[in-house]
Amino acid sequence: MTTLNYDQAVSYYDETRGFRPGVSERYRLALQQTIDASPELRFLELAIGTGLIGLPFIIAGDDYVGVDISRGMMRQIAPKLHDCSPPALAQADITRALPFADGSFDVVQAVRVFHLLEDWRSCIGESRRLLKPGGRLIIVEIRTPTDTASPPPWAIVHDKWGEILSDLGLASETIRHGNGLTEAMAAAHIQAVGGAAEVIDLLSFAEFPVSCRTMVARRASRMFSNDWALPDDVFSRAARRLNHWLEHECERADEAVARRMVFRAVIARF
Repeated sequence: MTTLNYDQAVSYYDETRGFRPGVSERYRLALQQTIDASPELRFLELAIGTGLIGLPFIIAGDDYVGVDISRGMMRQIAPKLHDCSPPALAQADITRALPFADGSFDVVQAVRVFHLLEDWRSCIGESRRLLKPGGRLIIVEIRTPTDTASPPPWAIVHDKWGEILSDLGLASETIRHGNGLTEAMAAAHIQAVGGAAEVIDLLSFAEFPVSCRTMVARRASRMFSNDWALPDDVFSRAARRLNHWLEHECERADEAVARRMVFRAVIARF
């Protein structure tokens, strides 16, 4: 199955998926400290997108290469670099053979990507091919800390959206977001194919404050990739119901909350 192309999300991707100033820089430092990185390491980022994670590496002068299926997303990187040289970029589907030789990289990393891949096992296999002996694969997802007492008010928007779609007759596998991959599953597979893996929290950070009203507006504007394939009539009916719920039933519609999250990483070595 081909990786989902985010070309249609270019105009709003950074606004809805971006980080507060300094978070990406802190991520780079946390990763470097965790893997005891040297200046000679060569990095490959799978699904580099608009450079939300990669920019600090590039600006710092790291040997950094990016690949993404969306050419439109990657076009957003160069204007952010100002006086820095743009990185080497390649347009390719990360679930298929990538245009690099065996053993080309010391580190392959993928941030907020693997949960969207149906064939994530093949992606691990291809990443292993691209790594030098002893190289590391870094699979990172953004998770809620285990000590979080309760979700923010707007998190119920997603649950309500799923409830509405279910009421409209869509099966659960149609409305779920992602493949259900957990860090434990990824680590177990890596160990089964001969690698070593550990799961660690690289960094804790606060997201931008978001309210239920803002999240409903994003849903109604079809900004989430798991809504793109919905039939137009079903999506329109669902959006109307969600707006009705917001105006008449949501008790904390305009309370903006900055959720605390972590970059949780599976760090594999082959």
